[in-house]
Amino acid sequence: MPQKKSLDRRTYLKYTGAASLTALVAGCADEGPGEAEDDEDGEVDEEEVDEEAWEGIDEFYFEGRIAAWTGIEPEGIAGVDNPRLVLFEGEEYDFRWINEDGAVHNIAMHDENEDVVDDYATEGMGDEGEEQTLESVVASEEMVTYICEYHPTTQVGDLEVITN
Repeated sequence: MPQKKSLDRRTYLKYTGAASLTALVAGCADEGPGEAEDDEDGEVDEEEVDEEAWEGIDEFYFEGRIAAWTGIEPEGIAGVDNPRLVLFEGEEYDFRWINEDGAVHNIAMHDENEDVVDDYATEGMGDEGEEQTLESVVASEEMVTYICEYHPTTQVGDLEVITN
């Protein structure tokens, strides 16, 4: 009998994220910065990035819930759960969020080994309606996700860092 392989967190997120993104794109006529486009085969093409759509953006604003980070601003990520964000290496960003469910959350920048990059992480906070900002995050190529360390399987989004 073949042995059943288990999925690691990154593989699971890749598959569920691709399925969610495909569903999202199918319902959207216009592409925003947080969205991708179907290629000729109907597959989501995550390689193409409209860099101009991300230029001038220096703050991201989210609703934090156990289910997901839901984008509020900029407009291109509004209403998108765990949107993929594009950052430019060496540029400085703020990640602001509001606690929408009263559960304890934080925000952190992780590398491919799921370690915090350059101490970019906040303390947890659990008061509904409270806001928190992770300020002055300098984008580096080692950053791959923004994540709530209390809900790492549901509150996690990909970061794509464009190098100069």
